[in-house]
Amino acid sequence: MILDVSRSHIKVEIRGRVVTVPGEMFFPPNDKMGFAIFEREIKAWDSPNESVKLTTEEINEVIEDIRQDFAKGGHTLEVE
Repeated sequence: MILDVSRSHIKVEIRGRVVTVPGEMFFPPNDKMGFAIFEREIKAWDSPNESVKLTTEEINEVIEDIRQDFAKGGHTLEVE
């Protein structure tokens, strides 16, 4: 579930843990929001779990969660 979207990140909660996904907001021609996330920069959970690295499966789950939320609103998501 997306908790927060800013110009430079999206905060997502998965199974009680939060991760900040770095990226960049943009505005595509459809008048909706677009966001490019930087997959290589998704590394660890936020505090108090900052010492726990995300697995490849967890990173994929985070991206899919964002993708589903964006699709509901007609927004654009790019994964770089």
